[in-house]
Amino acid sequence: MSNEIHEQGCDCGCEQDTNKMTLVLDDDSELVCDVLGVFEVDDTEYIALLPEDDEEVLVYRYVEGENDEFELLNIESDEEYEKVSDTFFDLFYEDEEMDEEMEESFNEE
Repeated sequence: MSNEIHEQGCDCGCEQDTNKMTLVLDDDSELVCDVLGVFEVDDTEYIALLPEDDEEVLVYRYVEGENDEFELLNIESDEEYEKVSDTFFDLFYEDEEMDEEMEESFNEE
């Protein structure tokens, strides 16, 4: 999977909205997502993405490289995924009533 992120004022000539990311999947299809945020768990950064026209949040390890490049990595273990999903819900739904359907779809992964 490759990825591309556009921010307000980027010089690439794109017409993307701020805080959008386009994921190129293994089958070469593209998935445009809203970037919900980058957060840290146990000294590792993660990114939460919400695909357009979907309610299922995607979470990946977020590894920054040189020259504003980054890599998204899958979360491999159930234990790591539990920690990350708990932190995500604590950070992003602290002051809001959480939609049970969204929590269930997030925990099904």
